[in-house]
Amino acid sequence: MYENIKGLLKNPRWLLMRKLARFHSGININNYFLRSRFKNYKEPAKDERDSLFPELDIDEIVKQLKVNGFYLGLNLPKNIVAEIIDFAYSHPCYGHRKPWLGFYYHQKEQIKLKLGKKFVLASYFNTALHCPAIQKLRNDPVLLAISTKYLETQPVIQGNELWWSFTSQASNSEKKRAFQMFHYDIDDYNFLKFFFYLTDVDETSGAHICIRGSHNKKKFTHILFHKHETDKDIIDYYGKEQLVTICGKAGFGFVEDTLCFHKGTTPTAQDRLILQIEFATTDYKMQNDLKSPSVLKLLLSEE
Repeated sequence: MYENIKGLLKNPRWLLMRKLARFHSGININNYFLRSRFKNYKEPAKDERDSLFPELDIDEIVKQLKVNGFYLGLNLPKNIVAEIIDFAYSHPCYGHRKPWLGFYYHQKEQIKLKLGKKFVLASYFNTALHCPAIQKLRNDPVLLAISTKYLETQPVIQGNELWWSFTSQASNSEKKRAFQMFHYDIDDYNFLKFFFYLTDVDETSGAHICIRGSHNKKKFTHILFHKHETDKDIIDYYGKEQLVTICGKAGFGFVEDTLCFHKGTTPTAQDRLILQIEFATTDYKMQNDLKSPSVLKLLLSEE
């Protein structure tokens, strides 16, 4: 109901896409018309000198994406990692992505005492406007080339997001809210997401898990009823051997078609900071992190 109301009020075209893009037939029909519009489009020549990832094999990455739904091994330079972490510590994040629930990372325990509860997740707004490193990633020619080849058309940036997953003993409802139960995304008919860990991540600190090949294979009930699924349901259908748990040091990155089933695990040892940059065929203005400064409110004064 929330999705329907949100779509009708903000962007009916986005809502229609959300209904159709879960079906392969809907994707194929859209692709036919989309690619006919761009039949004369040529991939831009990538200037590797301007990329943070000059050594990547784009053809191999796209090949693995089409088969597995993901590719591991995009590593950020240390100076870029440091710049984004500095941004995260020096700017407020917002509990559960609510613009009136702002606080600085070092205030999280004070917020817990003030509100009598602890946030499972907190995101940042306007990141590319205030963090040059994130803006540089959005414009990286190799990331753009990967997206172009995979999407087979001229991509646009849907948006980016930087967020904390906090250590907790989360309930099922809290896990759903923080995307810590298996689900798949419907952000467009075709889209691609790049993820970068900004903290060290292992199985106790928020590892991302995806299901190999599930962007191409789902039960009809998974398609018809787009909802969060239990670990048991996913394992029973796909098999435990298809679960891929992604760990890595700060700066480790990967690219994923999140039409795959995936989830973040609940951190129990330390908080996780992660950056996501998304490319798609259409920007519905629904996935970005842009907020007017006038609506952003802090729960505590800056210290």
